[in-house]
Amino acid sequence: MLAPNFHVNAPVPPDPVEKAPTYSPDEVPSCGGHGTLEILEVTRYLENNGIECCIVGVSALMFYGAGRVRDEWELCVPDDKVSEAVSLLSADSMAHKIHAVPPIAIPQPSSLSHTYHRFKGRGIHFYFIVVPAYHAHITPGPFRIRRSLNGVPYPTLPVLMQSFLDMNDDVSLCDCIDGSNVSEEWGIQNLDLEGSNDLEWTRRMNIGAAEAARGKGWMFVHYFPTSTISRREHWESRVRGKKGRLGWTTPDTIFETRFRLKGSPDPWTQKLISS
Repeated sequence: MLAPNFHVNAPVPPDPVEKAPTYSPDEVPSCGGHGTLEILEVTRYLENNGIECCIVGVSALMFYGAGRVRDEWELCVPDDKVSEAVSLLSADSMAHKIHAVPPIAIPQPSSLSHTYHRFKGRGIHFYFIVVPAYHAHITPGPFRIRRSLNGVPYPTLPVLMQSFLDMNDDVSLCDCIDGSNVSEEWGIQNLDLEGSNDLEWTRRMNIGAAEAARGKGWMFVHYFPTSTISRREHWESRVRGKKGRLGWTTPDTIFETRFRLKGSPDPWTQKLISS
């Protein structure tokens, strides 16, 4: 006999739906999302542990006035200190603030950033990578740096500009010229304009790019430009072309360069939240 209240044709209740896990979104880092205080803490931590460092790449261009957008900070350390720096940054004492994350998956043009150690702020949208000094064409021992008014270390303007010239990084060179609004004479006084770009550096970086791509199945490998340029001719051409890079949104009646208003102070002399 069937038990009371048992209905042969009663519908079978569906399995309970498993709710998707919820995650708290990352908090916004300091200084309006720039993460300036976070990277300052990282640089001070390394310096206090005997490792010199400075900020290169997009962030350095922003410091010197270029209109760039930053995805992550690029922390430059001497080549022979990379492993030590990564070990310090991975230590338990820093685990509540930062943690290692996988490098970016897709190779970037003229860059080995997809091979670098990458870190993220714990619970905040703040990322940085550790860049060997040779890759940034920065000569260690000791770094020649200029600190922002917030205290973040950057290469001096001559060091940064020389690196772009020697690497034949034309986009960054033009951005740095237009951001800093330096003159042709400034380059003569502050840069090594003799000879050509550093093709030995290019050769070694392209070997690194090929090795990083081996066995990955990537359709494209972004190699570094191998053309030979005259440093002096290239400098003269790019610094004389500041006005030619102005556009309809940056008329020469108002703008000195595409990044600088007429009469504006040098950005690195101002306390900017981005640096």
